[in-house]
Amino acid sequence: MEELIGLDVISISAPQDRSEFTVRLIGENREIRNIRFANDDGTKMRVDFSHISLNIIYDHDGNTVSLGELEAINRIDKGFEIVGDFGIIWLECSKCFPAT
Repeated sequence: MEELIGLDVISISAPQDRSEFTVRLIGENREIRNIRFANDDGTKMRVDFSHISLNIIYDHDGNTVSLGELEAINRIDKGFEIVGDFGIIWLECSKCFPAT
């Protein structure tokens, strides 16, 4: 998971049933990486936000567009905390792939 910190976030998505939550990243070599969050039994997860700011950021050096940098993924009580230039997202779920 550590190799994903610092990469640019190109999408954040969740289906309406909240059975999954995906953060898509792009690396320096333009490879796409996904971090998926879910419950072991496929049940709906709780999602909460703080200071969300979804803006397109253009990086002149890398000639890329993103939602900003992924700064951290922390294991918290009942789930995970995702921190980035876009804000903070808390997910109540049991698993993360790749694992933290």
